[in-house]
Amino acid sequence: MNEFLSIFKKGDIMYRAIISLLCTILFVNAQQVNKNTGMPVEERIDDLINQMSLEEKLTMLGGTGFESIPNDSLGIPAMNMTDGPVGVRWKQATAFPASIVMASTWDPALILKLGKAIAQEAKARGRNVLLAPCVNIQRVPHGGRNFESFGEDPYLAARMAVAYIKGVQSEKVIATVKHFAINNQENERFSINVKVGERAMHEIYFPAFKAAVQEGGSWSVMAAYNRLNGYYCCANTWLLTNILKEDWGFRGFVMSDWGAVHSAVPTAYAGLDIEMPTGQYMNIKNLLSNVRRGVVPEEMINDKIRRMLRAMIEIGIFDKAEADSGSIDTPKHRSLARTVAREGMVLLKNEQKLLPLHLENIKSIAVIGPNASEGRIGGGGSSSINPFYTVSPLEGIKNRVAEGASVNFNPGIFNFDQIEVIPSRYLRPPEGEGDQPGLLGEYFRNINFDSTAVIRRIDKQVDFDIASGSLDDRLGPDNFSIRWRGRLLPPVNGDYELSISSDDGSRLYLNGEKVLDNWGNHAVVTVRDTFQLVAGEKYDIMIEYYEQGGGAAMTLGWERIDPDSLERMRNMEQQKVLDLAKNSDVAIVVVGLSNRIESEGFDRQSLDLPREQIDLITSVVKANPKTIVVLQSGAPVLMDTWVAQIPALLQSWYPGQEGGNAIADIVFGDVNPSGKLPVSWLKRWEDSPAYGNYPGKDGIVNYAEGIYVGYRHFDTRHIDPQFPFGYGLSYTDFTYSDLKLSTGKISQNEQLQVSCTIENSGAMAGAEVVQLYVTDEKASVDRPEKELKGFQKIYLQPGEKKEITFKIDTTALAFYDTKIHDWIAEPGKFQVLIGSSSRNIKLQKRFELK
Repeated sequence: MNEFLSIFKKGDIMYRAIISLLCTILFVNAQQVNKNTGMPVEERIDDLINQMSLEEKLTMLGGTGFESIPNDSLGIPAMNMTDGPVGVRWKQATAFPASIVMASTWDPALILKLGKAIAQEAKARGRNVLLAPCVNIQRVPHGGRNFESFGEDPYLAARMAVAYIKGVQSEKVIATVKHFAINNQENERFSINVKVGERAMHEIYFPAFKAAVQEGGSWSVMAAYNRLNGYYCCANTWLLTNILKEDWGFRGFVMSDWGAVHSAVPTAYAGLDIEMPTGQYMNIKNLLSNVRRGVVPEEMINDKIRRMLRAMIEIGIFDKAEADSGSIDTPKHRSLARTVAREGMVLLKNEQKLLPLHLENIKSIAVIGPNASEGRIGGGGSSSINPFYTVSPLEGIKNRVAEGASVNFNPGIFNFDQIEVIPSRYLRPPEGEGDQPGLLGEYFRNINFDSTAVIRRIDKQVDFDIASGSLDDRLGPDNFSIRWRGRLLPPVNGDYELSISSDDGSRLYLNGEKVLDNWGNHAVVTVRDTFQLVAGEKYDIMIEYYEQGGGAAMTLGWERIDPDSLERMRNMEQQKVLDLAKNSDVAIVVVGLSNRIESEGFDRQSLDLPREQIDLITSVVKANPKTIVVLQSGAPVLMDTWVAQIPALLQSWYPGQEGGNAIADIVFGDVNPSGKLPVSWLKRWEDSPAYGNYPGKDGIVNYAEGIYVGYRHFDTRHIDPQFPFGYGLSYTDFTYSDLKLSTGKISQNEQLQVSCTIENSGAMAGAEVVQLYVTDEKASVDRPEKELKGFQKIYLQPGEKKEITFKIDTTALAFYDTKIHDWIAEPGKFQVLIGSSSRNIKLQKRFELK
């Protein structure tokens, strides 16, 4: 060999050619292994792992923002990730309705189509891993990400999750079910310790994850930020290994939420497979010596690589050349977004059949409210989509009415969540940096303002919001900081409300004093305060901002407050609104929340609508009794002070880019509403099962309510909700009859067939969601009054009737026994309950489990 090398060094062409050929053969052989789709998957994985050094394996345990690290020499491609769950958060894409709207459709077949469409758009953007769906149970109405979930019931959430995942993965895109587990609030989400019992975990918080893995076949699971019974979810062996991988047989990989890892060895040992967005802890530096010393077995590292490779091979990422290129914002996708929006809208009230509106009887329509002219497509945070267009409720109504009636608009109140960006003419750089309008911006390629700024320039304003990508190629997409310095020149004397709005952290200094503090990792959050400023003065101003991962947003805003003129303007606008409502045949008031009130990163501070909106509703309905309220939110809002005064109420949630057209479809009767509530609508916060145990104390939140979440609590405790779980009105009527059971007794291994007849006894075609609940009449443990165990959505013409059939087995009758740590279905008497909501049971029959 030494002789060979000496000859080689002398430049012998033949030997150089031989070495080059050998290297080529080895490289091609590795490529062929990866491309050989006929070889068994596990053999392909074994071959790749055997060729990898320990260093190469450890390198794969961390990401690079939104990508995994490829291995070019072995032909292992990167996994290219993108946020979901309501569309692709990568450049522009179709903005589908929020997940809570999907759940409100109660239509898994429709959600499967939606999953396919989102995956097609992901492929069109070059992404092959979708960070969705979110299946966390809606425990408290305050939760900032409630709009991203499928509601309060584990069975409904599971059916939606399975359909969504099957749709996504049918298009060769990996779905990522999140956030595992018990991640139900944004308040202190990075550290909160959730104390929850074993039974509640298995009966309420785990079922959707379990179904996503075992039925949906999800190839990825995202571990949550929070701690669970003392241990961070990303370093929780019981959660990630014992439950997920061993008990449920999960064969895919577990990724961390962005920045959710706090350790190297405990995290690696617990079962996390890849740390995102980067390998801050799970890297060569922290793990190499620990693996070599046997602290972390190399086979454990191999298992992590195996899981990632398995998902990539099974889904087809290795065979990228053979994958479909995808499609984005197609007419078909736009139509689907509109369909899901209108199928998920819930008609909550319709006195004297005010809806639908008939244009032959209407000549003028007043459209009023701060949400009317805005396309409120979703809540804030990582699910935010940058759509090609949006349709506001006002636009949707105008599109539908055309020349049929006059449509007149007034916002009714000042827009409650918009920020006026400070104009450049009132900003100047520091002394010695010129006198052009704007502030001096210094950009750093780290989050600590360290080293020399990579960019130094005058920014005319401080205002940007990007979902993905980078402000500048020199900066990179994540882990950067910016410091703006200069002077603020107020034009007139008075009180000014200064505000900073950012994703992630920001803080504002005025004359050297920190006056606004918005520091921390979060989605877009706004903080503000009022300051008395004097014209002609030059106030030293400094803003510090950092972004660690995900989206990037920063806005410096103000509003001059003149109490006297503000009150005069409000009075004038109110009179205009009242005159408009009074002189119109019908008034449509569009109110609700927005992505600045309901968002990832923080929980809602209040369950009420903003005070100005409540006043607007009550004043308009006094001026025009024919007032329809269209409400937009991702979770319940309290309405006991105004709901009795209005004749019609439509919950449109966050309906996506086609929301305005979908609202018009419902309001004018082109589509019969069929959405049903996936969450109980409470009358007051004190009625919630979590009242007294939220947001937590001393970093701990105690789930003392156990299994009694949502309707399980309201129905069992006989507390009247504002609107019950499963509730939703229609423009037609449905009659339930002829309930039949296949037998009066079943054994542990038998199924019970349940059938009934549903008739459209009204005058308009429509759909009904038939819900099946089960009651255990007597059990050895405390059980809810009823639990959802089946549902079907059926479409019927007037006078049409159909027999529908359900099949239930002992899994629908079982509870989790903490003594044996397993499910058990006790012999005894049960009831099948069929109804249109948890509080409107139409049919019921008893049967026995032997």
